[in-house]
Amino acid sequence: MERNVVEMDGKPRRDAPPPVSDFWFAQVDVRLGRIEFIISRLEWQVWMIVCGCAGLLVFEIVKALSGAPS
Repeated sequence: MERNVVEMDGKPRRDAPPPVSDFWFAQVDVRLGRIEFIISRLEWQVWMIVCGCAGLLVFEIVKALSGAPS
């Protein structure tokens, strides 16, 4: 089966985006970069809290198993 492509308006198709959208995409990239930075910082803070709690839990388990008075 042949694939025939027909131009509807007779004008050549533009594949390049208009120049105004470059500014728009640059602004979107800046905002997304800031969001990614905040999310990665939040992720590190959550991991630090989780590891700190796990460390305290290990200390409490060791203290309970050693039979030391509280």
